[in-house]
Amino acid sequence: MQFNLVVCTNEVAVRLWKKLGFEIVGTLPRAFHHSTLGYVDAYVMYKSLVVA
Repeated sequence: MQFNLVVCTNEVAVRLWKKLGFEIVGTLPRAFHHSTLGYVDAYVMYKSLVVA
């Protein structure tokens, strides 16, 4: 398994990780302090590395 943490306001990164096969499996509320938006959520993204 592989996990990744992506700040929710980084829409380009979220799209990229989804394109690479990751899915959002959780949200960490107010986990990142953005310089202009204040505290924003972060997504926990997951991808299985096991070949089925």
